[in-house]
Amino acid sequence: MGRQNNQTLIGSWIVAAGTVASAVNASINANTGDDDEGLNLIGNTLQATGNGVVANDSDSILSASGNIIQAAGNSTIIYSILTDLEKRDDLNLVIKGNLLQALGGLVGFSVTFEADPSLTNAYKLNGELLEVVGNSIQALVAGRELEGIDAGHFSALGSWIQAIGAIIVALAITKQERRRA
Repeated sequence: MGRQNNQTLIGSWIVAAGTVASAVNASINANTGDDDEGLNLIGNTLQATGNGVVANDSDSILSASGNIIQAAGNSTIIYSILTDLEKRDDLNLVIKGNLLQALGGLVGFSVTFEADPSLTNAYKLNGELLEVVGNSIQALVAGRELEGIDAGHFSALGSWIQAIGAIIVALAITKQERRRA
């Protein structure tokens, strides 16, 4: 395994760890009614970092762009957590951050879709699609919260769908890299 392949592999597992941290945070908040964002801050920081690492290793401008767009979405959510904003402004940033992540995920999905057909790429496609669906659900939930509707359990659902997708992608990349070794 070369240095670059290690970057993609490590980056994908950093993203997966970040999505799990954010999903745990969303689950805790949904079950306790808290608004604590500690694990979500850690999770989005890990996701942004992992996406940056993968973008650095990308072999195409489209693949790099997808990861950079996802990192921008994570950074938007990080900003919403760290700044003291009105609830409406905070939720608007969360919506935009999740939609950016979904857009970046769709770009990544298109790159994988154009790759050589294989069982591993089929798993990767499914994982990337789950990430897009999870981010989209999270954006919809924030939109509902803008309307004054509590949808915390759906936020946790979207977070876990995204996390499962990220884990599947990391597993698929691990399998690809083991074959190359």
